[in-house]
Amino acid sequence: MSKLSIPSEERRYGAPALDKGLDILEHLSHESLPLGQLEIARALGRTPGEIYRMLMCLEERGYVMRDEGSGKFRLTLRLYELSHRQNSTTLLRKAARLPMESIAETVGQACHLSVMNGPMLLVLMERMPACQVCLAVGEGSRMPVLQSTSGKLLLANWPEAEALEFLDQLPDFRDASKAYRHKLLQALADLRGAAHCHVSSSTTEGVADIAVPVGVPGSDVAGALVISYLSGTKSGEKNYPRYLEALKAGANEINRNLGIA
Repeated sequence: MSKLSIPSEERRYGAPALDKGLDILEHLSHESLPLGQLEIARALGRTPGEIYRMLMCLEERGYVMRDEGSGKFRLTLRLYELSHRQNSTTLLRKAARLPMESIAETVGQACHLSVMNGPMLLVLMERMPACQVCLAVGEGSRMPVLQSTSGKLLLANWPEAEALEFLDQLPDFRDASKAYRHKLLQALADLRGAAHCHVSSSTTEGVADIAVPVGVPGSDVAGALVISYLSGTKSGEKNYPRYLEALKAGANEINRNLGIA
């Protein structure tokens, strides 16, 4: 996960000791082998004495442990344990609730957040505007990944090898023609790293979907923020820039709520 960006004016309230401890943890997370006190100090541009007490504290609290043979330090699973006390679904719902309510009221359209759920795409949550008429998908709805804009956008941002392995398990892909598979893989390649996706719905005629990724691509904390609207109307096409702007602003707020820069 990306580091949270903190404005420079707020850094005057920094905690040097905490920074030192976090530097140690982050450095060890990048190393496959245990490191000694001197090695850690050199890598961080500090003296061994500066980090001695911090290493002792981290060891006592269970965040690092010493290798029995060499006495060098490595990470434990303590950070992993803490990060999994709240599951990804809970984190996304908490982070997205207020931004999605703001989107719905700002543009007068329903918006929904979709996540991967096995071979299906799940509408994790939906927020409706106060207006009487709008196009809704339905919270809790499920649909095949390859039949949804959100599913393709999310899958496109998986590591390529994992995406191919996933696709090979789907009968819709595995049993399809060579031409279809080639076309789909090209479409996913075109979407990789895209800031948004705007296409006609593959399931409902006259409807277009605008999807923006949120969270950490390819992880459990990843989703697609979507507005579906009637594309065959003048007002729909006229308002497309507003919808996209609102989605991007909402996605940025969700990412900030998740602690992602």
